[in-house]
Amino acid sequence: MSTGVDPGTVIDERYRVEYLLGSGGMADVYCATDLQLDREVAIKLLYRRFAQDAEFVERFRREASAAAGLQHQHVVSVYDRGEWGGTYYIAMEYLQGRTLKAIINEYGALDSDWAIDMTTQILRAARFAHRRNVIHRDFKPHNVIVDDDGLATVTDFGIAR
Repeated sequence: MSTGVDPGTVIDERYRVEYLLGSGGMADVYCATDLQLDREVAIKLLYRRFAQDAEFVERFRREASAAAGLQHQHVVSVYDRGEWGGTYYIAMEYLQGRTLKAIINEYGALDSDWAIDMTTQILRAARFAHRRNVIHRDFKPHNVIVDDDGLATVTDFGIAR
Protein backbone atom coordinates (compact mmCIF):
# COMPACT_ATOMS: atom_id res chain seq x y z
CA MET A 1 0.00 0.00 0.00
CA SER A 2 1.30 3.45 -0.79
CA THR A 3 0.19 7.03 -0.42
CA GLY A 4 1.31 7.50 -4.04
CA VAL A 5 3.04 10.84 -3.57
CA ASP A 6 5.47 11.67 -6.36
CA PRO A 7 8.81 13.46 -5.92
CA GLY A 8 8.33 17.20 -6.32
CA THR A 9 4.88 17.17 -4.72
CA VAL A 10 4.51 19.95 -2.15
CA ILE A 11 2.63 18.97 0.99
CA ASP A 12 0.68 21.70 2.77
CA GLU A 13 2.47 24.42 0.77
CA ARG A 14 5.60 23.75 2.83
CA TYR A 15 7.22 20.32 2.34
CA ARG A 16 8.56 19.26 -1.07
CA VAL A 17 8.78 15.48 -1.35
CA GLU A 18 12.19 14.25 -2.53
CA TYR A 19 11.89 10.45 -2.29
CA LEU A 20 10.29 7.57 -0.39
CA LEU A 21 12.29 6.46 2.65
CA GLY A 22 10.10 3.53 3.63
CA SER A 23 6.64 2.17 4.28
CA GLY A 24 5.02 0.83 7.41
CA GLY A 25 1.71 -0.63 8.48
CA MET A 26 -0.15 2.67 8.47
CA ALA A 27 2.00 5.22 6.65
CA ASP A 28 4.72 6.00 4.14
CA VAL A 29 7.74 8.04 5.19
CA TYR A 30 9.31 10.45 2.70
CA CYS A 31 12.45 12.54 2.69
CA ALA A 32 11.30 16.10 2.03
CA THR A 33 12.59 19.64 2.04
CA ASP A 34 11.01 22.14 4.42
CA LEU A 35 10.64 25.11 2.07
CA GLN A 36 10.21 27.60 4.92
CA LEU A 37 13.29 26.59 6.91
CA ASP A 38 15.36 25.10 4.06
CA ARG A 39 16.14 21.83 5.81
CA GLU A 40 15.62 18.14 5.21
CA VAL A 41 12.77 16.54 7.11
CA ALA A 42 11.04 13.19 7.17
CA ILE A 43 7.32 13.32 6.41
CA LYS A 44 5.17 10.49 7.71
CA LEU A 45 2.01 10.41 5.59
CA LEU A 46 -0.91 8.31 6.82
CA TYR A 47 -2.39 5.95 4.23
CA ARG A 48 -5.60 7.51 2.92
CA ARG A 49 -7.71 4.48 3.78
CA PHE A 50 -6.83 5.03 7.44
CA ALA A 51 -7.55 8.77 7.26
CA GLN A 52 -11.27 7.92 7.25
CA ASP A 53 -10.92 5.90 10.46
CA ALA A 54 -11.21 8.11 13.56
CA GLU A 55 -9.27 5.58 15.66
CA PHE A 56 -6.29 5.56 13.29
CA VAL A 57 -6.33 9.34 13.00
CA GLU A 58 -6.31 9.65 16.78
CA ARG A 59 -3.43 7.17 17.02
CA PHE A 60 -1.50 9.14 14.42
CA ARG A 61 -2.12 12.44 16.23
CA ARG A 62 -1.16 10.83 19.52
CA GLU A 63 2.17 9.80 17.98
CA ALA A 64 2.88 13.39 16.96
CA SER A 65 1.87 14.79 20.34
CA ALA A 66 3.79 12.19 22.33
CA ALA A 67 6.99 12.60 20.36
CA ALA A 68 6.73 16.40 20.09
CA GLY A 69 6.92 16.65 23.86
CA LEU A 70 10.18 14.72 23.97
CA GLN A 71 13.37 16.68 23.30
CA HIS A 72 16.23 14.22 23.75
CA GLN A 73 19.28 13.22 21.74
CA HIS A 74 18.00 9.64 21.46
CA VAL A 75 14.40 10.50 20.46
CA VAL A 76 13.40 11.72 17.00
CA SER A 77 12.26 15.37 17.03
CA VAL A 78 8.78 16.17 15.73
CA TYR A 79 8.42 19.58 14.08
CA ASP A 80 4.87 19.76 12.75
CA ARG A 81 1.69 17.86 11.99
CA GLY A 82 -1.22 18.60 9.74
CA GLU A 83 -3.88 17.53 7.31
CA TRP A 84 -3.27 17.49 3.57
CA GLY A 85 -4.78 15.86 0.50
CA GLY A 86 -7.41 13.91 2.40
CA THR A 87 -4.95 12.49 4.90
CA TYR A 88 -2.66 13.47 7.77
CA TYR A 89 1.09 13.96 8.13
CA ILE A 90 3.81 14.38 10.72
CA ALA A 91 6.97 16.34 9.86
CA MET A 92 9.97 15.24 11.87
CA GLU A 93 13.73 15.27 12.06
CA TYR A 94 15.39 13.56 9.09
CA LEU A 95 17.87 11.04 10.45
CA GLN A 96 20.94 9.98 8.51
CA GLY A 97 21.82 6.37 9.13
CA ARG A 98 20.43 2.87 9.07
CA THR A 99 17.93 1.00 11.14
CA LEU A 100 19.36 -1.19 13.85
CA LYS A 101 17.50 -4.04 12.15
CA ALA A 102 19.44 -3.49 8.90
CA ILE A 103 22.72 -3.47 10.83
CA ILE A 104 21.85 -6.71 12.64
CA ASN A 105 20.76 -8.31 9.36
CA GLU A 106 24.05 -7.36 7.71
CA TYR A 107 26.46 -8.27 10.52
CA GLY A 108 24.60 -10.94 12.47
CA ALA A 109 26.05 -11.31 15.97
CA LEU A 110 27.28 -7.91 17.07
CA ASP A 111 30.28 -6.99 19.20
CA SER A 112 29.17 -7.09 22.84
CA ASP A 113 30.54 -3.61 23.68
CA TRP A 114 28.69 -2.12 20.70
CA ALA A 115 25.49 -3.96 21.62
CA ILE A 116 25.71 -2.70 25.21
CA ASP A 117 26.24 0.86 23.94
CA MET A 118 23.17 0.61 21.66
CA THR A 119 21.07 -0.86 24.46
CA THR A 120 22.16 1.89 26.85
CA GLN A 121 21.23 4.62 24.35
CA ILE A 122 17.83 3.06 23.68
CA LEU A 123 17.15 2.67 27.41
CA ARG A 124 18.07 6.33 27.97
CA ALA A 125 15.40 7.26 25.42
CA ALA A 126 12.89 4.96 27.14
CA ARG A 127 13.69 6.36 30.59
CA PHE A 128 13.35 9.93 29.32
CA ALA A 129 9.98 9.15 27.72
CA HIS A 130 8.71 7.21 30.74
CA ARG A 131 9.57 10.09 33.07
CA ARG A 132 7.25 12.19 30.92
CA ASN A 133 4.50 9.55 31.03
CA VAL A 134 5.08 8.41 27.44
CA ILE A 135 5.42 4.67 26.93
CA HIS A 136 6.65 3.69 23.46
CA ARG A 137 5.22 0.13 23.46
CA ASP A 138 6.99 -0.89 20.25
CA PHE A 139 10.74 -0.84 20.85
CA LYS A 140 12.33 -2.98 18.18
CA PRO A 141 15.43 -2.73 15.96
CA HIS A 142 13.36 -1.41 13.04
CA ASN A 143 12.39 1.65 15.14
CA VAL A 144 15.97 2.68 15.96
CA ILE A 145 18.15 4.64 13.53
CA VAL A 146 21.92 4.49 14.06
CA ASP A 147 24.10 7.16 12.45
CA ASP A 148 27.73 6.82 11.31
CA ASP A 149 28.97 7.99 14.72
CA GLY A 150 27.00 5.30 16.54
CA LEU A 151 24.27 7.60 17.87
CA ALA A 152 21.00 5.67 18.25
CA THR A 153 17.69 7.51 17.86
CA VAL A 154 14.31 5.97 18.67
CA THR A 155 11.52 6.60 16.15
CA ASP A 156 7.89 5.61 15.59
CA PHE A 157 5.81 6.52 18.60
CA GLY A 158 2.74 5.28 16.71
CA ILE A 159 1.36 3.20 19.57
CA ALA A 160 2.70 5.30 22.43
CA ARG A 161 0.57 5.97 25.49
